[in-house]
Amino acid sequence: MSGPQNNKGKYLSRRNFVTGAAAGLAGGLALASAPKWLFRDKNYPPWISEFFVDSLWLESAGVYGQQPNPPLKENIKADIAIIGGGFTGLSSAYHLIRKFPRKKIVLIESAVCGYGASGRNGGMAVPFNPIVYSIAEKQGPEAARKFKDQNSEGLTIIKNYIEEHKINCDFEETGIVILSINNKDMEYLGSWNDSAKNIGINSNILDRAAIRKEIRSDRYAGGLNIKHGAILNPAKLARGMKAIVESLGVSVFERTKVTSVEPGSTVRISTEFGEVQSPAIVLATNGYSAKLGFFKNRFIPLCNYVIATEPLTPKQLESIGWSGRQALWDTRVEFDYFRLSADNRIVIGGELAPYFYGGKLSSGNYKPSLKMLEESLFAIFPQLAGTKITHLWGGTMAFTFDMLPSIGVTGPNKNVYYGLGYSGEGVVLTQLAGKIISQLYAGENTDLTSFLFVNRKMPFVPPEPVRYPSISMYKKVLNLTE
Repeated sequence: MSGPQNNKGKYLSRRNFVTGAAAGLAGGLALASAPKWLFRDKNYPPWISEFFVDSLWLESAGVYGQQPNPPLKENIKADIAIIGGGFTGLSSAYHLIRKFPRKKIVLIESAVCGYGASGRNGGMAVPFNPIVYSIAEKQGPEAARKFKDQNSEGLTIIKNYIEEHKINCDFEETGIVILSINNKDMEYLGSWNDSAKNIGINSNILDRAAIRKEIRSDRYAGGLNIKHGAILNPAKLARGMKAIVESLGVSVFERTKVTSVEPGSTVRISTEFGEVQSPAIVLATNGYSAKLGFFKNRFIPLCNYVIATEPLTPKQLESIGWSGRQALWDTRVEFDYFRLSADNRIVIGGELAPYFYGGKLSSGNYKPSLKMLEESLFAIFPQLAGTKITHLWGGTMAFTFDMLPSIGVTGPNKNVYYGLGYSGEGVVLTQLAGKIISQLYAGENTDLTSFLFVNRKMPFVPPEPVRYPSISMYKKVLNLTE
């Protein structure tokens, strides 16, 4: 997760290193003519196909034992075709079919719904975006409060799935604690806390003694306790959403790999075994979008990795405290985020978020990141030394240079609706994106269709061979300045 920007400092989060990647552009240009083998990572898992079986969330949601829906094996026509069965695609399907129950809506997914980053993230539902603090500074608390309320509607949508449709996704409203590594960062957290009070975010500062009462670790100088947000099992949420949209009449094809998308007044989607023709489509492929020819130089596909322990015993739980079960992350650039699962495992992700040359995807295991996560876990809680790591997984995300998403409509015929660039903050924002897309499709003029992220032009990302060395150099510089 990420925090607000302070005029005297930087964003205190690894996820934000891409915002300054342009600072490495000069060095990147100098290295751009270097042999390409210099940019190869020997640990990069070969991109033969994406087949991944070690996500705790997917396993506990029963995905590995379920029979996928049949693939599309014919040529069909639809009123709306959705590419991607993650949160954006499923949320779009839900809101569109609720608004237009008589339309033929088709969703196609290359693996199974919830298989990508939607089912492999840290399972934290954060109902605000860090830009809210900048809005407060530049436009005043009222504008920031309106933005926060709109953003938090995504969490309300999740609650609606649970209450109205009885989805069991291990949802717990625990709040969040941002952990400070040092006293300098505590100054930033204090300024954020002051801003939070003016925009309706309930928070308080925890000093070293107070944070030690929350979690029994000597690693942190204090923290910011934010009493908003939740933890959940994202794969259970995605699979529950799939069941809902199917019950409402959406046709869902799994194991259906898209091979090309041809824009036009009627969009033609070719798959391995069939074809969909539709006057409107929803592109819900986030970090995979460039592979279909969309937004190639508008986002950076980064891969993030997560591990989970075996269930902790009552004695182990007592040794680490954490009775509030809050979502936690720290203030480093390449940071850790961690939480407890429903069966009391520690799920921890973060550390390295590698970018692979040419925008290669790597949702399989990346050993350097996984090793660092294990080391970090036992540095936080040395009393858990010897605890078994049972699951290791990863997922591809889409980061923009300014760390903000875009939700809108594009294409020569303005019939390609999309949501992407969530930059690691997507569990809640994707739900909001689906509702916004349904309103844009309906031609409605609402508060949400004028939301800050709607039809926002994402900053340009330089192509290779400049991109890789620029990002790599900036990461090194930023980490040295912590």
